[in-house]
Amino acid sequence: MMQFFKMLKARRKQLDITQKELADKLYVTRQAVSRWGNNLGYPNLDVLTRISEILELSLDELLKGKEEVDVVNKISKDVRSKKMYKRISIIVSTILAALVAFLFLFGYGRYTQNNMIDRFNPFLATKYGYGVLPEKYKVSKVDTFISDNPFGDGEWLRFETGQYAKQDKWVVVAHKGSYVSSVRNISDKEIPPTLRTQVGTEYFKYNKKAMGPRISKKLNWLPFNS
Repeated sequence: MMQFFKMLKARRKQLDITQKELADKLYVTRQAVSRWGNNLGYPNLDVLTRISEILELSLDELLKGKEEVDVVNKISKDVRSKKMYKRISIIVSTILAALVAFLFLFGYGRYTQNNMIDRFNPFLATKYGYGVLPEKYKVSKVDTFISDNPFGDGEWLRFETGQYAKQDKWVVVAHKGSYVSSVRNISDKEIPPTLRTQVGTEYFKYNKKAMGPRISKKLNWLPFNS
């Protein structure tokens, strides 16, 4: 039987089809057709099927040349490679989709201050901040700004506190995002000196128009610490 490259060249000339015309019909380069015709390579299965249709030759004829084993092995390898790449693509796409979904969920938790989502957000670290409480000494739940550092970073947090004296109306809060894990009443002398001015001495109720977002960072929807 005639070898594939000889059959390709002979049939192309028999049908008066140039390398360029065949390449255009196969959506490949003329150089690719030239390589096949000079026994320097083989087309993949998809292209081989189109060659069969254009040159009016059966796949059986194209694969029964002297180099049949090489062609079949190459096609088999090509098919296996495509299946492998497809599986890898599916796995990578699934991982990326899951990552985006988790980032969206944790970002939503930060933006809405959902303490349950923040509690399990692996991108957030526990911070220790300081705040001042309203002068109501029997408060079960408060909403106050907790300063995490001297640069104004922090957020308004809701948490429960018991009865406290006027001289102990300040708090140190351990929080992970909006999730508050512990609260302790302190005096203003226990606040680090670099934070005393930031925390202040008077409680102010949250006002969105005057104070802006409850979280003091530019992108308060990012699921990370500010």
